[in-house]
Amino acid sequence: MLPGRVESYIFLGALFSFALVETFRPLRPPRLSTPRRWLNHTVLLALNTVLNVLLFRGGLVVFASLMAAGGHGLLNHFASFYALRFAIGFFAVDLVHYASHYTYHQIPFLWRIHQVHHADPEFDVTTGFRFHPAEALLTQGCNFALIALLGPPALAVLAAEAATLFQDIFEHANIEVPPRLDRFLRWFLTTPNMHRIHHSVERSGQDRNFGTILTWWDRLFGTYAQPSIELKRLETGLEGYPAPQSASIGRTLAMPFTASSPGS
Repeated sequence: MLPGRVESYIFLGALFSFALVETFRPLRPPRLSTPRRWLNHTVLLALNTVLNVLLFRGGLVVFASLMAAGGHGLLNHFASFYALRFAIGFFAVDLVHYASHYTYHQIPFLWRIHQVHHADPEFDVTTGFRFHPAEALLTQGCNFALIALLGPPALAVLAAEAATLFQDIFEHANIEVPPRLDRFLRWFLTTPNMHRIHHSVERSGQDRNFGTILTWWDRLFGTYAQPSIELKRLETGLEGYPAPQSASIGRTLAMPFTASSPGS
């Protein structure tokens, strides 16, 4: 089965499943028009996908296959066991996601780009689509750089990409995860209860829980915060950026370059 088809099945399956749960059993009822938000977020997703294809001319899995076939990358020179190369490759991809996400919050101009994602006043499965094209291209560029440096197995990259697709939907889902299950999952996976804190309007919450797949990086680097407040009452979004503006695709794209953008 082709890598793109595998990722498509995982993406659509996760999106349909969690959107269905959100519709009938949401953690908190939506306050804004869901169709308009979903349309705008889908436009962003399509735009980011097209730009990545035009600029990079290929996917990460294909690039990893080419690197492996040519024997390029550190892992192809210093790690002889496939299982070790696979594990290092998978964990490295997720670590780069954590590091790049952390960096977006620390450098002012990068934060202005990344705050497009945080400006969504709602928190649901499509919030994971809401990224400025500049961020989508920068993040993909970091992924390509990692593969060029390490040369991880293509299957490890496919597994990491598939897990990232699933997590981008799951961790943003407006669903109530039972406390006991949430405590168990948080030992290794980022959950919606955990990631909702990252989308708090309070900056102190935004600077916690950067992980995409694994919670280990947040625990290791001291950015982990467990849910300790009533999540149904937690306000999400970006302070000073009103809901009508967040639903406008034009204003969303212009947000990093607008002098009045919050957080500048």
